[in-house]
Amino acid sequence: MKIDYVELKKYRNFADAHINFAKNSLVIGSNDVGKTNMIHALRLLLDKSLSDADIEPSTRDFHCAQDGTQADSFSIRIAFSEVTQDAVLSQLKGLVSASGHFFLEFRAYSADHSYEIAAGHDLANMEVLPSRYYLKYLHLKYIHSQRDLLRYIRSEKTHLLRLAQAARDQTQTDADTTQLVALSELLESVNQGVKNLHYVAEATKDLNDELKALSHHHAGYNVSLDTGAIGIEQFIEQLELGASTNGSRVMLGGDGRNNQILLALWKAKSVLEYDQHSEVVIYCVEEPEAHLHPHQQRKLASYLISALPGQTIVTSHSPQIAASYRPDSIVRLLRDNGASRAANHGCSNCIDNAWTGLGYRMSILPAEAFFASAVMLVEGPSEMLFYNALARAHSIDLDQSNVSLLSVDGVSFEVYRRVLNALEIPWSMRTDNDISNISLGPQGAQVTWRQVAGINRALAMAGLPPQPHRPVPYDQAASLADGNWHAVSAAAAPSGIFLSRIDLEHDIATELPTLLTGFKGHQLAEAVTYLQGKKAIRMQQFIEHCGALLRAPEDGHLLKPLIHCINAAAQA
Repeated sequence: MKIDYVELKKYRNFADAHINFAKNSLVIGSNDVGKTNMIHALRLLLDKSLSDADIEPSTRDFHCAQDGTQADSFSIRIAFSEVTQDAVLSQLKGLVSASGHFFLEFRAYSADHSYEIAAGHDLANMEVLPSRYYLKYLHLKYIHSQRDLLRYIRSEKTHLLRLAQAARDQTQTDADTTQLVALSELLESVNQGVKNLHYVAEATKDLNDELKALSHHHAGYNVSLDTGAIGIEQFIEQLELGASTNGSRVMLGGDGRNNQILLALWKAKSVLEYDQHSEVVIYCVEEPEAHLHPHQQRKLASYLISALPGQTIVTSHSPQIAASYRPDSIVRLLRDNGASRAANHGCSNCIDNAWTGLGYRMSILPAEAFFASAVMLVEGPSEMLFYNALARAHSIDLDQSNVSLLSVDGVSFEVYRRVLNALEIPWSMRTDNDISNISLGPQGAQVTWRQVAGINRALAMAGLPPQPHRPVPYDQAASLADGNWHAVSAAAAPSGIFLSRIDLEHDIATELPTLLTGFKGHQLAEAVTYLQGKKAIRMQQFIEHCGALLRAPEDGHLLKPLIHCINAAAQA
């Protein structure tokens, strides 16, 4: 059994959102876009740790439109499929369809802050439930992002002990009883031995004298330092998690290590208490990457995907976490006209289809782009270096604008366009005006033509028809002279697609001739050739040579893709 989707209508920052889920879903998005609100919507219907009072609607739960109008009601609908568990079917008899589908719906009204929960497989004939009785066999387990690690570890440790105690067979119970009797005698001996230590006795002598002086009823009462346990059962309950390394006892780790211990405890407890044959558990974890370095974040993501026995929904700000998920398992929340929604309705095949072609190149760089408000695509590392430096020189803070620069490194721009469009992430791109020879015709009678690869790349990205091959010796100078470059640039620029006159190095020579002339002792034409050599290394040298003077004309072509991207991010 799993959640197929949730619909949020007029709930908090969601005006009307449909969000699809996969078996293992990752929810991403900027701060305050509604990730926690979405999880809380699920919790209202499925988290049995929330009391009836906890789920009563408050004023802030009702969506407020941009014009200040507040909704008079809201609804949360969860669609389930693959309902096969007998216990769930018996609890929801008549509410689940023959194909294993049903809906749960939370409806709230602002007039009296009342609510009701309905269920059924036919949206036109939902049945209002008298209580949340279904939570016995269908519920959600949740770990909050703001967690007190040590307190939570103690709490989870206690639950784990009790679950393990209840799971014993009779032989194990009898053996434990015998062992507890022996430990009880040993505990009494330890407590007495501690009291007999001279410095321990002296430490409490003055305290006991003062107590007796204060009141007669303290006459037979003594305060002492010992293990703090009255009996062996209390001693066991007070056990603290310890750790060892290479056989030596050590303190528990810092927050990162404790976060891992917490999740491991949570997982161990969940497996012990989860009966997958008679109940359904959905796991929600907010920001599991807290305090972990990148390698451990990736390991944790794999752990959450593979180790938990039910459906999982994880929220995160980590590219390392995102890189471990299938593209069609990612839900990107975004803002649209003052309300939040999911790009392409959440987990969807269009995202997976868009990813075809990226293959092994799924890495930290494209994963980072998932979290961007806009992405600027460039050809390679020299363009990355140049545009990062150009942004700094023009006081453009890419991080503040939440803009990522992404090098396609020989991959078709089209692959990245499909992925970014599927996730509804605005983008711009800059590409070279490549023109090369192509031989066409039958063997022995082939004719050489000039293929306008850069122009057609730009047109394809803009969704415009391609141009035919040109006769030799058509080149970049010819495309400028006949107006073709200008026409294509004007047609593609509104879509964020910017075509170089020739390549980056020639454009620098055109717009920044005084900076390039004399670079490494070269005249302008020689400097262009020098830059085109070991591109990334020599581009870094050029950037250092320019320093703070690396400023392009405000109306020039070099700045246009960067400005387009910044403007797109501001509107996102």
